[in-house]
Amino acid sequence: MVLLPLALFGCDAATPPSPAPLPAQHHILCFGDSLTAGKDLPDPDRTSYPAVLEQRLKERGFRARVTNAGQSGDTSFDARARLDFSLADRPDVVIVCLGSNDMFQGKRLEDLEANLTDIVRRCRATGARVILCRMRIFVNFGFGWAARYERIFPRVADAAGAALAPFPLEGVAAKPSMNLSDGIHPNPAGYGVFVDNIIDTVEKELKAVQKQRR
Repeated sequence: MVLLPLALFGCDAATPPSPAPLPAQHHILCFGDSLTAGKDLPDPDRTSYPAVLEQRLKERGFRARVTNAGQSGDTSFDARARLDFSLADRPDVVIVCLGSNDMFQGKRLEDLEANLTDIVRRCRATGARVILCRMRIFVNFGFGWAARYERIFPRVADAAGAALAPFPLEGVAAKPSMNLSDGIHPNPAGYGVFVDNIIDTVEKELKAVQKQRR
């Protein structure tokens, strides 16, 4: 299929065509708490969600470098304080997955919303595209409280200009086969589903980055 048109135009058929250039490598920063860090996994460098995401994106044809900037135990206050350090490498896309520890530690919902808004805006100020993961909490916090918590994430995404990813633990939360013995943090199978839930949103943002570079 390649040699025939070369011969028709009188070119040297022995000269192979130049390969199409690969797209520029993208840097994705995964910024969050223990869900990002891969708490208690035996090999988080291979089985945490940032590691799985990098491999899945390569399978889809993206040259992506994914950095794990997760810190176990972080609230939105802690994450906000270390954000500048994490942004120093100028990522193209930042995935923000925070909020659970604020609830476990009894932080005010208003403060969580303010912190998330500030985090997203500061990421965008560097030129990065931002994905905010929609989060949920256990209903034992109370249905009214849980609903107020869940409404924070679309509001922040709208106000600060982030893409809103689906709840990453859909199909994982409360399923023993998908979690470690603590019943909270995913096991490797759970992180596979985690990535399934967000990868379409990530791919969409990477394509937007590619379009901006043209």
